[in-house]
Amino acid sequence: MPTPGKSNPPRASKQQLLLLLLGLDGPTVSARGVGGITRLQKLLFLLGKEAGVQEVENAFDFKPDKAGPYSRKLYDELELLENLGLVHSEVQGEATEAEAAELEELSFEDLMGDDGQTFADAAATSSDAFEERRFTLTDDGLKLVREMLQKPESKPFAEGIRKIKSKFANYSLQDLLYHVYTKYEAEGWTSESEIRDKVLAKGRGC
Repeated sequence: MPTPGKSNPPRASKQQLLLLLLGLDGPTVSARGVGGITRLQKLLFLLGKEAGVQEVENAFDFKPDKAGPYSRKLYDELELLENLGLVHSEVQGEATEAEAAELEELSFEDLMGDDGQTFADAAATSSDAFEERRFTLTDDGLKLVREMLQKPESKPFAEGIRKIKSKFANYSLQDLLYHVYTKYEAEGWTSESEIRDKVLAKGRGC
């Protein structure tokens, strides 16, 4: 129930957050997108942890997994946005070790009898299962993000995303993983990781 005299804080859907995360590039909107599902996973995780966007933590249901914090729901939302013609993905190289670990998790869940053939399940069992993909906005996606930014309620989410993307823009995937693993290890987010020792051994900037 709303508190008398106070307005409800703005809320964003999972799709809106993903569109903004993919489309915002500093103060502008661009089609550059984000390279790699693991990078996208970790940026989304940090959006909740370090920019205070509670919708991420509440809706994406992150759990400790083979490559650290992991949200299965991210794959479903990407599938939906691709089907709506708002997001495009294309192969940009072989999957990193972290990417492979996340795709293996999807394959395992598929073998355990997860109902339905989603985009994620199909990718996990296809010939490109171990290829890294770049996720970008289509023209329609870019148009929608620009429209969202005209609305005052989108401002806090846009500011949080700009903060995270600006801070980590020049991080390699190794650097990004090292940041997450060292900062959130005490909270248990790396407890299931299969690459933890390698990430920590390499350190940052190696």
